[in-house]
Amino acid sequence: MLDPVKSPAVYRFGVFAVSAESRELLRQGRQIKIQDQPFEVLLLFLEHPGEILDRQFFRERLWPGDTYVDFAQSLSTAVTKLRQVLGDDAANPRFIETVPRHGYRFIAPVFAPTQNTHPPLAIEPAVSAAPAVPVVADAPPLVDSAPAKPAGKRIKRTLLWASVAAGIVLLAAFFVWRHQRSTFVLAPKDTVVLADFENSTGESIFNDSLHQALIVEMAQSPVLHILSDRSAAIVYRQMGHSPDDRMTGRTVLELCRRVGAKVVVQGSISTLGTSYLIGLAGIRCDTGKPIAHEQVEAARAEEVIDALGKTAAKLRARLGESLPSIQKYNAPLELATTSSLDALKMYSQALSTWDAKGDLASLPYFNKAIELDPEFAMAYGGLATVHNNIGQADLARDDMVKAFALRARVTEAERASIEARYYLYVTEEVDKAAQTYAVLATEYPDSAGSLNHLATAELKLGRNEEAADHLRKAIQIDPTRAVTYGNLALSLMHLNRLDEAASVLAEADKRGLRTGYWLQVNYWLAFLNGNQQEMERSVLASASITGAKPILMSEEADTEAYHGRYRNALALTLTAAGLMEAAGDKESTASCLARAAMREAEAGNAANAHSLLTRAKSLSSDKFIQLSAALISSQLGETRQALALSEALNKQYPHGTFIQNFWLPVIRAKAELGRGHALQAASLLPSSSTLDPAVADEVGSNALLPTYVRGQAYLAGGDGGRAAAEFRKVIEQRGIVVNSPLGSLAYLGLARSLVLAGRPDQAEQAYRDLFSRWNDPDAELNQVREARTEMLRLAKSQ
Repeated sequence: MLDPVKSPAVYRFGVFAVSAESRELLRQGRQIKIQDQPFEVLLLFLEHPGEILDRQFFRERLWPGDTYVDFAQSLSTAVTKLRQVLGDDAANPRFIETVPRHGYRFIAPVFAPTQNTHPPLAIEPAVSAAPAVPVVADAPPLVDSAPAKPAGKRIKRTLLWASVAAGIVLLAAFFVWRHQRSTFVLAPKDTVVLADFENSTGESIFNDSLHQALIVEMAQSPVLHILSDRSAAIVYRQMGHSPDDRMTGRTVLELCRRVGAKVVVQGSISTLGTSYLIGLAGIRCDTGKPIAHEQVEAARAEEVIDALGKTAAKLRARLGESLPSIQKYNAPLELATTSSLDALKMYSQALSTWDAKGDLASLPYFNKAIELDPEFAMAYGGLATVHNNIGQADLARDDMVKAFALRARVTEAERASIEARYYLYVTEEVDKAAQTYAVLATEYPDSAGSLNHLATAELKLGRNEEAADHLRKAIQIDPTRAVTYGNLALSLMHLNRLDEAASVLAEADKRGLRTGYWLQVNYWLAFLNGNQQEMERSVLASASITGAKPILMSEEADTEAYHGRYRNALALTLTAAGLMEAAGDKESTASCLARAAMREAEAGNAANAHSLLTRAKSLSSDKFIQLSAALISSQLGETRQALALSEALNKQYPHGTFIQNFWLPVIRAKAELGRGHALQAASLLPSSSTLDPAVADEVGSNALLPTYVRGQAYLAGGDGGRAAAEFRKVIEQRGIVVNSPLGSLAYLGLARSLVLAGRPDQAEQAYRDLFSRWNDPDAELNQVREARTEMLRLAKSQ
C-alpha cells in the first residue's frame, strides 16, 4: 500500500500545476486524470527538482518493505504513465530524464508558490528549514535538579534558555544556509548558455522573439559570459541535431557540458487564464539542479517583453551580478528592443539568416522588422552593417544615421556599438570608432564581438601589435568566427611573423572555417613565402566557395602586375569583374575596375586607366570611385580635375580619418609632382605618419602609398638619400605591401635614388632585385624599357 507523500505546496512547471493537498494535476487550469502511483512519483520529483533519484529512494518512500510487488516493473510503469500524462518524450525529455544506471531526474524548472500567493521559490534554504530539534536537544536542560524556584524566576529562566536555544537554532540555520549557498558560485569567467524558450501557449510568435529578447537582456551584463548563438549552433550540429531542433531539456544540458559552461538559463511561457506566466530558471550544467528561479505574470501579450526584462534582471542578481552593475547596465528591455513581438521575431530571423546564409539573404528580414517598427534602432544598426558589407556605402550611411538618432532606445553596449559604426560609416572617423570600441571592450572584457570590432579598427589604423593581442583574446572567448582567424593571421603578416600567421590559418582550417577570406589571406601568405603551388591551390579552391573566385582572380591580377605583366593583369581583372557583375554585385565590380585603373595609371598606361575608370563610374558613384578618379587624375597630370575632386571629398568628409590623413595628402602631392613642384609635394606628406602602415578597406593594394609618394617627391627634388630611405620602408614592410605592384616598383625607386646619392654598387643590386621580381615583364611597358636602359648605363659607367 502506498505511503502518500505529505506536502502542503502547490507546484508549477511548464503549463502544469500540482496541488499535493487536493491531489490534483492541472494543465492550463484544467484538471487532468492521473493514477495514484504516477502522482506520488510526480510529487517526489517536484520535491527534489534537478536531483538524481535512484530506485532505492522510490522504494523506501512509496513501497514499504512488506509490500510484495515487482518493484522495478511498477516504478517503470509509473514513470511511463507519468510521461504520457505530461506529454513527455524519454528520448528528448522536457521533464523526466532517465539517468542510465542511476535513476531519474526532473529537469524542468519547478516553481512552488504558496496556496494563496505566487512568489517564486527561494533558492536558499529558509531559516525554518534548519534541523531545530537536534540542536535544541544538545542545549542545556530547561529544568535542573536543584530545588524548585519561585514561579516568576522559573519563567524568566525558561525564557532565557528558550532565547538561547532559538539563537542556536538561528545560528545553525545560518551556517547551513551559508554552506549550501557556497556550494555553487558563478564566477565572471563562467559561461552561461541560453536555452530556447519552452512555449506552451500555442502562440508561435513567442518561439524566437523571447529567446532574442533574453539574449539582449542577459548580454547587458558585463560580468556574465553568454555563449553566442553561433557557437551554440555549431556544437549542436556536432551533437547530431538539425538547425530546426530546439535546444531545451536534456539536450541543452549536454551542450552546456560539452562547451564547459556552468549554467543553463531556461525560459518558459504559458497561459494562466487570460494572462501569461513567464518563468526563468538557472540550472547547473554538471548536476542539472536548479540554482535560481524567477517568475512573473503579464496581463497581455504586449506586456510580455517588459515582464521578461524585469524577470531576467532579477535572475542576473540571483546568478551573482551586483546591484550597482544591474542598475547601470539594465535598459528596459521593451525600450532597448521593440514593443512589437512581430518586429522582434523578424529581427531574430534576420540574425539567424545572416549567420547561416550571409548578408544578402538577411536583408528582407531586417527590412521587414523596420517596417513593423520604424523606431527599431537595433534593426537599423544591423541593416547598416549588412549594406556596408556588400559595398552599398550610401545605404549604410542612411541606415546608420537613423540608428544613431534612435540610440537612446538601446542597451549601453548597443549604444556604444551604434556610435562606433556611426563614426565608421557616416563621419568616417576611424580613430574615434577605435576609442569607442576600446571603452566597450573594457566594460565587456569577455565579449568576443567587442574585441573583434576593436581589433578591426586597430588593423585599419596600422596598430598591428594591439590588433593581434585583442584578436587572440577574442578567439579564446569564441573560437568559431572565421574572420577572427583571418584578421589575426593578417595582423601577424603585417608584423612579418609569417610562421605564426601560418599556424593561425592552419587552426582555422582544422576547425572547418575555410572561407573566401581564409583563401585570400592564405594566398597572400603563400605569396610572401614564395610558394607558387599553394597560391594556385587557393585559386582552385575558390571555385567551391560562393563569391570567392573573382576575389582570388583579382589577387592573381595584382600578382601579375607585381611581376610587370600588366597585360595578363588586365585580362584577369576584366574576367573577375565580369563574374562580379553577373552575380549582380555592381559595387564590387566597380571597386575591382577602379583598383585596376589606379594600377594602370601608376604604370603610365593612361588609356587603360581612363577606360577602366569610365566603366567603374557607370556602375557606382561611391566614395572609393571618387577617390580613384582623383588619384588617377593627379597621377596622369590632370591637375585641375584632381584638385577639384579632392576639394569635393574634403567638404564631404571633413573629419574622415583616411580622407584627411591618407588620401588627400597623396592626391595633392601627386598633383604638385605633376606640376614639377617637388618640394611642395614633399611638404604635403609629413616625414612620418601613424597612418603610413594603415590598411583600411578602401586602401587595399595601395598600402604604404604615402611612403611611396614621399619617396617619389624626395627623388624628384634631388634628395637621393631621403628618397632611398622611404623606398626601403616600402620594401621592408613586405607583409603589408604583399603582392601590390608598389612592392616591385619600390625597387625601381630605390635604384634611382641610390644612383642620385652616389652609391652605384647598391643601385646596381637594386636593379637586379627589381628584375628578379619583374619576371618576363611586358617589353613595351615604358617603366620596363626605362629601367633596362638605366641599368645598362650604370653597368657601363662602373
